Amino acid sequence: MSSSNQDGPLAATDYHRVSARVLGIANHLRSLGVDSALKVPTLVIAGDQSSGKSSVVEAIAGVALPRSDGTCTRCPTEVRMRTHAASADLANGDTAGTDEKDGKAGDEEAGKDGARRAAPHQWQCSIKLACDYDSEDKPLAEKPPEQLFCVVTDKAHITACVSAAQAVLLNPRAVEAAVGGAQAFVPELASAQPGGRPVDSPTLRSLGDANRYELAFTSNKVVLEIDGADADLTIIDTPGIIHDHPKGRHLVEVVERMVKAALAPAHHIIAMALPAGLDPETQAIRLWAREVDPEGHRSIGVITKPDMVAEGAHIVYSKLVKLVGAWGSRTAQSLDGHLLLGYYVVKNPSQEQLAENITFEEAREHESRYFAGHVHWRSALTSAPGLAQRLGAKALRDGLSALLVERIEEQLPAMRKAAREQLERFRSEVADMPPVCADPQQAGDVTGEELFTLLWRVADTLHAAVHASGSAGDRAFYQRLMRDYKTYGERAIRSTPAFLVGTTLISALSKSDKMISGGADGEDGDGGDIDLARLPDLQLAAGGAITSSAQAEAALLEADGNQAVTELLSQHLLPPRPVTLAEVSRLRQSHLGRELPSFLPYSAMEELLQRFKGQWRQHAEACLGEVETAVRELAGRTVAEQLRRFPKAERVAERALTAYIDLLVEETDARIEELLGMEDGDVFTLNEHYLRDSQDAFLARLKRAYLRPRALNDYDKIEVQSLLGQLAGYGLPFTSYESAFLALPTPVDDDLKMAASCLAYFKVAFKRIQDEVPMAIRRSLLSRLGDRKALEAALRAELPGPDVAAEARELLQEDAAVSERRRRCQDMERRLREALAVLHSPAAQL
Repeated sequence: MSSSNQDGPLAATDYHRVSARVLGIANHLRSLGVDSALKVPTLVIAGDQSSGKSSVVEAIAGVALPRSDGTCTRCPTEVRMRTHAASADLANGDTAGTDEKDGKAGDEEAGKDGARRAAPHQWQCSIKLACDYDSEDKPLAEKPPEQLFCVVTDKAHITACVSAAQAVLLNPRAVEAAVGGAQAFVPELASAQPGGRPVDSPTLRSLGDANRYELAFTSNKVVLEIDGADADLTIIDTPGIIHDHPKGRHLVEVVERMVKAALAPAHHIIAMALPAGLDPETQAIRLWAREVDPEGHRSIGVITKPDMVAEGAHIVYSKLVKLVGAWGSRTAQSLDGHLLLGYYVVKNPSQEQLAENITFEEAREHESRYFAGHVHWRSALTSAPGLAQRLGAKALRDGLSALLVERIEEQLPAMRKAAREQLERFRSEVADMPPVCADPQQAGDVTGEELFTLLWRVADTLHAAVHASGSAGDRAFYQRLMRDYKTYGERAIRSTPAFLVGTTLISALSKSDKMISGGADGEDGDGGDIDLARLPDLQLAAGGAITSSAQAEAALLEADGNQAVTELLSQHLLPPRPVTLAEVSRLRQSHLGRELPSFLPYSAMEELLQRFKGQWRQHAEACLGEVETAVRELAGRTVAEQLRRFPKAERVAERALTAYIDLLVEETDARIEELLGMEDGDVFTLNEHYLRDSQDAFLARLKRAYLRPRALNDYDKIEVQSLLGQLAGYGLPFTSYESAFLALPTPVDDDLKMAASCLAYFKVAFKRIQDEVPMAIRRSLLSRLGDRKALEAALRAELPGPDVAAEARELLQEDAAVSERRRRCQDMERRLREALAVLHSPAAQL
């Protein structure tokens, strides 16, 4: 049975003239692949399993999808309809077309019917597979292009081909194992009778019952691209919502995620399939629609299967008539509270009629007779003729057409703005990319020069960082090295000796030497001598303050277990274990031999000095290690920045620079070893004047700490000065009270002299070693790091062959990922420019 144009698909409605232009724009944007970015309004069909969704799709678009009892839509299906009339009008500047005139390579050979691209007004459907998810339904990092499955020129073949395409998506391992891949599952279209269902391929039949497929559901899509359709429209049919599954609850959640993902975008119009015999409020789709569309501005209820409600159910029909007939009014809001767009009712074919292969036209005729002849609907139409705008597939098509056109018109300004913003973003990304590389096969010897030019940039960047002559980043590297040197200095300071005399700690280095500012309790002048007895907060482990030499020695011996002592030594950069005067005495006595009284054994002095030698080595090695780490990080970062376009060259340059740094570190380590070997293996200085002055000063501090003279008041100072004047008259010219006091003999004079000599020697030696290690690192490692010639030689050593030009051509091939990203960005630029042209075309000036 035939029908008039008014009963045909969407494009045959009263909105055809306008919708052909508006929907043509939307479909053109989809064909450019920018519909998601520009938020092009799209129809999404959703509902519970067996809710009649597929029938709603057929009613809207005139495309038959697989339907049967139970769940049959096991993956999303996207129907893209394109009218060639619109494409022809676009050429005349009348409307936006969607057909790509050049087609796609391979379309003519895809499938077994060998159909070619449809000519204007010639119907053709290309079925494609959009595999954006893996077998575990996780999104792929990079979406592959859609794969052409087959091309159909007979509408009767659609159902079988879509079923086969779904089988391919639900059986990824079988497809991988099949000879010919997905093409092995295409139905036998060449032998199919016109208007009849084609025979399934043997490979498809070998899969057996659909319940035995590898996957129960998948987020991968079957895409139908229909050329020569009567409308430009895209419809997404989602899998039916399920509440239980024999294979596990996780499949329920899989379907829920898929459906919710399709409902979420604000530019998607939700058409909910709601069986008439069930309370809409019990349907999961109602709850999910409210979650993403709480105001109900983009949700429509489509009541399906009204014939399943018995004619005697007067109350049910009364509520249904009121609900459908009160759209847009306050009554509708009070009845529903959500769907401001209201409800429609469609009566689609039963399973028996489908089994009899009822045509689209016959189905619509049966629907028309149903509403006209049903007692309740006939009565409602008599009392409210306007209800006819909400009954039947034609009314649904008219309503969705008007709504879709309205939403696209509303979205056009936002789509233009989004297209401009996206275009600017991709332009900026391309501008930020390195310039396009020359073809290495045509670059000749220039590529060899370019390779070394890039290497010289690395060398110059390293040189600038080492000498703090570049940007703030370069200065940051220099500052990091200075912190490493300072850390080395502090560790070296704590390796110099300190002696405990009485309750006073005396260090080889002053506060100025240690660059410690300010004073603290117990400290005496710049010398930094610390009297433990003057530190009330310093307690013995057993309790009580330090008041005697024995208690001071006990506190140092328990330093590992006394947090206060440990912190004191660290704060003042003192060695972890100062030497006591008793230890010096025992050492001196152990070396006594044939020496006359008052002569010190030199071997005792050497051993005392040796106790503190050798410690600088580990600190110097640690400093070199820290500098090496910083250098390798800088080198790796610099190579990556300069050569990131060329991964092969980057790897070779990184190896060359690593080998070069290995050599520099090895030579620097040898230089430091030589310096420290001289320092540790000998006791020597020509700075005798400084050494003697330091010995005298240390001896005075040590003796003062031992004798602990009382402090003089102003009167005492006057009296002492008078006595010193009298002594000078007898040939004893003491310049001060301290000089006279220090002339007093003590029982430990020899031990004090040894300690003073040790402190004086390390004060002299520290001045040498403090700078020599950092200078050796700077000279042997850092100053040579950015040497162009040395780096060039290191790179040549890493090249596999002597022909630098040939090797350079191989190395200077741009990173495939960068090239691909540039290509994609430029492709998106092209598409967005075309999208803007479409959005600003005369057809879009509505």
